Amino acid sequence: MSRNPQEHFKRTKELAEALTKPDIYDWLSTKGYFPEAYVLPPCFEVTKHPQFTKVYFKPNKPKIDEFQQVHFPKTDLTDRIFGIITPKIHSDIAFKIASEWDIITSCLFHPDNKVCSYSFPIPLDDKNIGEIGKLRSGRMIYEWIEMAENDSASIAFKYKYLIKTDVKNFYPSIYTHSIAWALHGKETIRKQENRYDYSFLGNCLDKLFQSANDGCTNGIPIGPVVSDIVSEIILSGIDRELSKSLLTEGIINDVAIVRFKDDYRILAKTESSGRSTLKILQSALKEYRLELHDGKTEFHSLPNGLFRNWRSEYYNINPETKKNYDYEGFKEVCLSVIKIDKNNPGCGVIDRFLADLVNRKN
Repeated sequence: MSRNPQEHFKRTKELAEALTKPDIYDWLSTKGYFPEAYVLPPCFEVTKHPQFTKVYFKPNKPKIDEFQQVHFPKTDLTDRIFGIITPKIHSDIAFKIASEWDIITSCLFHPDNKVCSYSFPIPLDDKNIGEIGKLRSGRMIYEWIEMAENDSASIAFKYKYLIKTDVKNFYPSIYTHSIAWALHGKETIRKQENRYDYSFLGNCLDKLFQSANDGCTNGIPIGPVVSDIVSEIILSGIDRELSKSLLTEGIINDVAIVRFKDDYRILAKTESSGRSTLKILQSALKEYRLELHDGKTEFHSLPNGLFRNWRSEYYNINPETKKNYDYEGFKEVCLSVIKIDKNNPGCGVIDRFLADLVNRKN
């Protein structure tokens, strides 16, 4: 069902706030521990984990360790690198997130934030409030992206331009101190008496993520859901900075902004308001020691750019997903998917096709 972005944001807030702390911890410790099933084979499963109240380390003294890296080819010369956090540190991170869930949701859904995120890391059950959804797979990613596109399209008639951009090298560039900035405010956390005060959730998460990465303050592992939650916390801080500046500049009503992870889409009524928003976003990112990806920033006159072109091609050759294929039909779809991928490098159509072969019950 298509909603406008603000309605989606409000509903996500309601569902997120209804989750229970023990359920959040259990899910993060089991379903959210390994990278998603389309990254690692689904044979990896957590069968045993500590009770919700178990804590392994003192907040200021977690044991320094190093997360395990899993490499998958991205191109002929580069790899996608995913991380698996050592279990005890991961358990403490999951516990801190779950036990302080109200602080996190108040950050993610701050009333001053006018950017609508479509990348809530924990699957929510829209029909059963308070329950965590069953789905965590590549399929979920494509459903969220398509929802963001469809909801954006529902309000696009009010605008003339679309700007697409994302954050350069996002997860490896995250500065762990910025977790506390986003949660508690940069001015607050940088006061001398607060820098090492571990009654602040942000300082605890900062220290734990450093310890998970051999003491480094730059970069967090890609794959675990706890990393996705922390990335949303940081991006929500950036979104608030962006929203505040748009209000100050008097162009808040000239644009609508949606985000999927670090991928931003800006709908603008005028070219000047669109370009101004892009500059303000760059400035907000710099406050968090991040920057935009120049090579992936695109400016479109609507309706160009609203939907991904390869989606229409894919739908034409595979309109009935989850059906039973005969050999010839399956072969033709496979060959067509490979052709679309070659014509649209990095578009993700192969992952989409593989996800479409599996239903919610696998």
